[in-house]
Amino acid sequence: MGALFAIALFAAPVQIALADQQKPPDDFDLLPPEKAPDPQEQKALEQKLALRRKMLQLHQLGGFITLGTVSATVIVGQLDYADKYGGGGDTGKWHVLHRWMGFGTLAIFAATGSLSVFAPSPLEKRIRLDTATIHKAAMFTAAAGMLALAILGPIIASKEGQISQRDWALAHQIVGYTTLAATATGAVVLTF
Repeated sequence: MGALFAIALFAAPVQIALADQQKPPDDFDLLPPEKAPDPQEQKALEQKLALRRKMLQLHQLGGFITLGTVSATVIVGQLDYADKYGGGGDTGKWHVLHRWMGFGTLAIFAATGSLSVFAPSPLEKRIRLDTATIHKAAMFTAAAGMLALAILGPIIASKEGQISQRDWALAHQIVGYTTLAATATGAVVLTF
């Protein structure tokens, strides 16, 4: 029994010594550690992101203003159309207001879009179908509509007294409603 005790006393330090040896870590990185960001680059990135945030906040505000002005312009345009072609007596009382609202709406639309287009984008983004992509598609449609409306307006004015003027005005009306729908879609997908 004394021999067993001696073996136990000798084996215990060996077991403790083996236990004290470093075990391989259970968690390890396959990739080398990332280098620390350059403080100047980090500061520049933060400044660009702050500017982007501010510009996109203004873009959002401008978007609501744009939706309001497009809506008002379409309403006044419908009144102008009804006055001229819908039995309103062709008084022309809405014509000048509609024209100037159209110019104003176009300017607000362009300024609002510019805030988004020229906002710095320092982070890489993958192309995917999300609300921002739907917003961009809707606003691209609205931009095409705005351009078409700006072209159709003078064409309609040049057709005064001609039978084809009503057809051009109908095309203008359809494009106006389509532009309103696209603008509303662009606003709704990011708001709700």
